Amino acid sequence: SYQTIDVTDDASVKTAVEAVGDIDGLILLAGTYTPFSAREWNAEQGIAMADVNFTGFMRVLGQVMPQFVAKDSGHVVITSSLAAFRGLPGSIGYTASKAATMSLAESMHADLRKTGVRVQVANPGFIKTQLTDKNDFKMPFIMEPDTAAREVFELMLTDSFKKSFPTLYSLLFRGAQFLPDWLYYRLFA
Repeated sequence: SYQTIDVTDDASVKTAVEAVGDIDGLILLAGTYTPFSAREWNAEQGIAMADVNFTGFMRVLGQVMPQFVAKDSGHVVITSSLAAFRGLPGSIGYTASKAATMSLAESMHADLRKTGVRVQVANPGFIKTQLTDKNDFKMPFIMEPDTAAREVFELMLTDSFKKSFPTLYSLLFRGAQFLPDWLYYRLFA
């Protein structure tokens, strides 16, 4: 059985969680993307990305986490992105919302790591979907959805907190965190 849910609507989230009842785990995968830069600011699109990609996760977790904490059991997998590691050009709403989801997962992991509630975060690169179809640039190491799903599934079978993939491409993003700003923006902006 399944429930359709609108993560931007409190009532929809509450109704779905009540209909499903007690659960053992949750994979937060909702997401939306519309590319725009600070030069072509679109508040409506930015707010929509924040509401689905981050605030929607907060709505769902607000309904589920009290159950997990009370029974000291549960498994949460948050889907973030390689884009979360550093600001990227032309990606205002998406990058900011994914950075928020990574920070959310890190904070939850810090709070719950010595409990029965497991928290993990998956940071994929480009995945061939209707969202990446909007891009008009070359997307290195783009993955098929089945391949990305396998990566998340493999993460879930481990005790690791975080997995960034594809591995080679993720090294670029993770390494960029350590570059001084003057060099990072010269290379990536």
